[in-house]
Amino acid sequence: NWVGEQPGVCTMAKTCGHAGVMEFNGDVYSCDHFVFPEYRLGNIYTKPLASMMYSDEQLKFGNDKFDKLPQQCRECDFLFACYGECPKNRFVRDKYGNPGLNYLCKGYYKFFNHVAPYMDFMKQELMAKRPPANVMEWVRAGMPPPGR
Repeated sequence: NWVGEQPGVCTMAKTCGHAGVMEFNGDVYSCDHFVFPEYRLGNIYTKPLASMMYSDEQLKFGNDKFDKLPQQCRECDFLFACYGECPKNRFVRDKYGNPGLNYLCKGYYKFFNHVAPYMDFMKQELMAKRPPANVMEWVRAGMPPPGR
């Protein structure tokens, strides 16, 4: 996310919905964290998997990850890094009283704030076509963090 690429895990992506799950009986659900009747897309024995995973219902499920972010998330300097993380963890109110804040938000914010100078440095190196691993020498040299 730091360099504008898709993350390797769905939890930090802007949208979700690409990690559907199929149960033993062929029932397909929007996500392995949402195996509840309201998220059932159908059954593999009666519907093609592609039609379920690209259905309007599933696309809405995926887009809701970003569309339903509370105000605090939308104002956050690190929105680009976590996008509110997984919706299954969004069950507290934000500082404005809006529902849908991730209960891990404070921890993620502290983490991203801590790693930001190193991630910024590695991003600069990558953009300059140099190895991001140069961060190790930069840290050993005690260089000041790049500005945010």
